[in-house]
Amino acid sequence: MLKKKFLAIVLFLFLTFEMCHAQAAILVLLFGDKVATENFYFSLKLGANYANITGIEDTDPILGFNFGLLATIKLNDRFCIVPEFSALSYKGAKNIPVQSTGNFELDDLLANTSKSVRELNYIDVPIIAKYYVNETVNVGIGPTISFLTSAVDRYETTVFTDEDLVFESNIKESANMIDYGIAFEVGYTLWKARTGNGINLHARYMMGLNDILKENANGSQQNSVIQVSASFPFIQ
Repeated sequence: MLKKKFLAIVLFLFLTFEMCHAQAAILVLLFGDKVATENFYFSLKLGANYANITGIEDTDPILGFNFGLLATIKLNDRFCIVPEFSALSYKGAKNIPVQSTGNFELDDLLANTSKSVRELNYIDVPIIAKYYVNETVNVGIGPTISFLTSAVDRYETTVFTDEDLVFESNIKESANMIDYGIAFEVGYTLWKARTGNGINLHARYMMGLNDILKENANGSQQNSVIQVSASFPFIQ
């Protein structure tokens, strides 16, 4: 299952990457070379999410991908605004408590669940205001809004001694479709091209402020995500 999921993600990233190049070509045809200047340019971003859910005890972080596009708008040599669109942002947590399925027999089987995970997929739209400490180091902060695309709870247990049972519950209807929060970022320019648009490394913490679920008797739950990614211009 993990292998199939990995291959699907790789295929998605490849197709999206090709779409980005096609969109870049269209922008250049429409607006000419001015679409990418030293003060305004687009970048492709790819990285990993190290996510967890606050408000639930004894959960473990989950690892996933983040992928998207960003635009850098330089205001001067020190400040810039970076709006971003991440079409893929994988969040959630492992070792979540088992929720009742409404089926007593199934609930009994899942009572001794060995593995449990909540998988949440979002489209993230952060807007980061950055300050350049020097030519290579920058820090940033800004609001972020996320749109839920899928939400699944998965439980794995062993029944009848040696037979595995995997149960998936689609919880999207029980979850809030919109999450909002704040993002803190530290950036580093790993390599700077002659045009001034270099390869950048990003370390970001995204703190969700909205409840993941519409109703939760056990208290509020929010997304907590550490992102590590790299970005580089795809319009020259």
